[in-house]
Amino acid sequence: MIVDIKELLPLYALGILEADEVAAVDRAVAADPALAAELVSFQRVAESMVVPVAPPAHVKVQLMASLGAGRFERFASRMASLFDVTVPRAQEILGLIERPSSWEDRLPGISIVHFDGGPAVATADCGFIRLAPGTTFPPHTHPGEEITLVLAGQLRHGDRILGPGDEVGLAPSTETHIVATEGDEPCVYASMTREGIEIYGVLMRIKS
Repeated sequence: MIVDIKELLPLYALGILEADEVAAVDRAVAADPALAAELVSFQRVAESMVVPVAPPAHVKVQLMASLGAGRFERFASRMASLFDVTVPRAQEILGLIERPSSWEDRLPGISIVHFDGGPAVATADCGFIRLAPGTTFPPHTHPGEEITLVLAGQLRHGDRILGPGDEVGLAPSTETHIVATEGDEPCVYASMTREGIEIYGVLMRIKS
């Protein structure tokens, strides 16, 4: 079947031709300057039909985070070391913070994201904890090692006020301690606990 190349030009400009038709148009416009000029005019019209739409702010934030360029990117190396993963994997994990669907509400004012660490922490609870402003985490003990890395906001940990980048490591202990937010913004921190935590004598795990 003989195909009229001119009939294919507007479809080519819209990007809806089959591969063999695209090849035919490419050959034709390469050999005929008049056809090439006509194709350019169709392409300009097609471009004018596309109206750029700015994505919602939260979509941009999530996209940038998934590419490792979110606001928590500066913690990627620390996270990689703490959770025994590669830096790219740490960037992906940090991207979970920006996704509302990642968070699970566990207690009033307390939300959790669980993720898997690398081989060195394979049996540990690994995750993010988010405390709403004015929230106090229940009094608890930890039968295994516990490490906390603050990523956003401020956290009162015993007598210390911790901010982004501050890290606390605790050996196994039966001593009850309390953490709470400071200031008017939520606190987000990464947590690694070897044996979970005990709240009022009940063992709790980040893993569901």
